[in-house]
Amino acid sequence: MMPLTDRQLSLWRLKRSGLRISEIAARLGISRQAVHKGLRAVEAKIYRALVSAAMASKVEIRNIDVEKGLLVGWSPWLKVDVYILFSAKNGVQIWFKHEGNCRECPLRDDCRSLLLDEAEERGIMLPKGEDIEPSQLAKMFFKKLLEV
Repeated sequence: MMPLTDRQLSLWRLKRSGLRISEIAARLGISRQAVHKGLRAVEAKIYRALVSAAMASKVEIRNIDVEKGLLVGWSPWLKVDVYILFSAKNGVQIWFKHEGNCRECPLRDDCRSLLLDEAEERGIMLPKGEDIEPSQLAKMFFKKLLEV
């Protein structure tokens, strides 16, 4: 489910690309006030989407960074860190930290593709070699995402 309209996604993408509010306004042909108001609405929707996903998964919230579309939490049931992402391309996703055997998982290619998509959307460079398992890609991706 995508909680943002196409217009809101455009605003969020432009803001995440590093543009200032005045630059976004000029690019979209709207006022700075409209951009500011639109971004506040976008941030509120992303926040609600991240918190809703955490609540539905029984994840304890540790930190939320709406600008990154990232919620960091803890699963008391699985006793692992949890990362909940919001992205323009993939919507809301929940990632449970683990050291699993990805080679035998039927979702291996899906996880790999999603991680590479998420990294690309955020400008994070990850190795694309097929020999790197999704659990290793995830470790690299989330480490870099948390550093930025």
